[in-house]
Amino acid sequence: MGQLLIAVLVGGIAAGAALVVLRTRSGSGNKSKVPPALRPADIDAVLESSRLTKIHGWGLALTLFFAFFMPAYWVQEPQNRLDNEKEFAEESLERGEKYYALATDQQTGEANPDGKECARCHGVDAEGGTNEFLNPNTGVRSIVQVPELKTVFARYEEPPPGFEDARTYIREVIERGRPGTDMPTWGAEYGGPLTEQELDDIVNWLEDINVAPQVDTDATGDQIFNQFCSTCHGIGGAGGSGPAMQGGGTVAEFPNVEDHANFVREGSQAGQPYGTSGTGTGAMPPWGGVLTDEQIQLVVEYERSL
Repeated sequence: MGQLLIAVLVGGIAAGAALVVLRTRSGSGNKSKVPPALRPADIDAVLESSRLTKIHGWGLALTLFFAFFMPAYWVQEPQNRLDNEKEFAEESLERGEKYYALATDQQTGEANPDGKECARCHGVDAEGGTNEFLNPNTGVRSIVQVPELKTVFARYEEPPPGFEDARTYIREVIERGRPGTDMPTWGAEYGGPLTEQELDDIVNWLEDINVAPQVDTDATGDQIFNQFCSTCHGIGGAGGSGPAMQGGGTVAEFPNVEDHANFVREGSQAGQPYGTSGTGTGAMPPWGGVLTDEQIQLVVEYERSL
């Protein structure tokens, strides 16, 4: 409707302009070299009769046109804005999915020139995966577990201090990366390859596909650990991008079981100490928004038994 009204307006203006041109050309037979501004003016009888009537007629026509056009446009404008926002959102999700994907589809071989290869580590469907990582601190090269992203918004439903919401935190992690881990910097502002728009599109797509994590009410501590914690800490706590937990290291780090449970519940904060000797990287999410206190207690008991 709004586009139709605009088309009518443009058409009216074009018709008026064409009429002016035609009237100008119709008087082209006048061979007078005197500029129009210097020619004798029409007498009052002409100015105050037929010409005045034409001016009034055009004025009335334009007044009526805008009297109907503007309210009609104003009524349609909110819906037009909603339609535009929906269209922009859909386009953003389409771009985000392409950016996340591989540059070449592994099944069809189809090229994706927009692919930024997030799926290479986090999985084609954001289900998680593995990555070869050279630890810059230890010089050790190993295969590490990469977190799944299907539930990342739920994991950070209560974001770390200093962040307004999960979206802000997740975008920040993608943009800056995680120093000391296999997660590189992606934002152009920090030397990465992604623009602000590309970052927003990827985060929009991740938020769109996110689901609430499903935890079996009868799950044991080891089952909960393998479902959520082993992505970083390895199956059985063998270690990965997160610290190993075998050999009593967890109990040594957290002599007090309640401190251990609070750390699992609240997660780590970048640069902040935890336990007896740890320093947080911010990679450990606050599991209190996903797991109940009883489930966290089961996980803690399992980790302390390794």
